[in-house]
Amino acid sequence: MQWFNQIDPRDPLQLTNGVYAGLGRYYFQNNANIWIWVLYGNEKTRGFDAVKTYEQIPEFGGRVQYPVPKGEIAVSYHHRVSDSRELPGIPAYNQIPEDRIGIDGKWDVGIGLWFEGTHIRKSKMVDILTNQTLLNVGMDYTFGIGNGLNATAEHLILSYDKEPLQFKSPENISAVMASYPIALYDNLSLITNYNWPSKDISLFLNYQHQFKKITGYVMAYYNPATQQGIQKNELVQTFSGPGIRLMAVYNH
Repeated sequence: MQWFNQIDPRDPLQLTNGVYAGLGRYYFQNNANIWIWVLYGNEKTRGFDAVKTYEQIPEFGGRVQYPVPKGEIAVSYHHRVSDSRELPGIPAYNQIPEDRIGIDGKWDVGIGLWFEGTHIRKSKMVDILTNQTLLNVGMDYTFGIGNGLNATAEHLILSYDKEPLQFKSPENISAVMASYPIALYDNLSLITNYNWPSKDISLFLNYQHQFKKITGYVMAYYNPATQQGIQKNELVQTFSGPGIRLMAVYNH
C-alpha cells in the first residue's frame, strides 16, 4: 500500500522521495518479528495519501509479522497528523489526527499469492477524504518458456468515503506485468493496467540492455488523458498520450 514510498513500477531506477525515520526490528527464533518506527519532519504525500503530513508532529507505528504454512501474515498500524489546508474544496485543518491499520499476507503454493488491505480514518470530517480503504490481491508465476517468462497480475479496489467502509464509488484497477530475459544482458518487460469505471488503459514497454558500465533503456508508453488516482511521484513524469523515453544510466 506504499505507506512510506512513491515507487512507480514503470521507473527502471525505482526512485522515490525519502523519509526521515528510525526503525527497529526484533526477530524471534521461529522467524516471527516485530517492527517499531518513528518519523519526523516529513510533509509530502506518500503512495496513495490524499492529504499531506503536518511535519512538526512525529509519526509512529509498528508491525507484527508471523510465519504461517507456506507463507506469512502481518498486521501494521501507523499514526500521523495530516494537514488539509492546501486541498481545495474540502474543510481546511492544519492538524488532523489520522490512524491507519493494515493487514497483509503472502504464500508460495507453486504460484505466489498475496493480499494487502488498509483502512485510513481521519478524526475530523474532510468530506470523502475522511475514510480511505484499499484492498489489493495479486499472484505471480514464472512459466517455463524459453529463458523463463515471469507474469504478475494484481487487482486494486480503492474507495474514498465520508463514512467507514461505505464503498460508495470505488475504483477498480487491474494490472498485469510480464518480464522476459532475452539474453544474459537483455531484458524485455511490459506493464499494463485498466481502470474499470473510466475504461482507461495504460501501456508501458521497456527494453533494457546492460553494457560494461552503462545500462540503456528504450521505453514506449501510452497513458490516458485523465490519469486516475492521487498517487504522485515528483521524480518520475507520467505524460498523457503515447510517447518514447530513452535513458542511459552510468554505473560506477
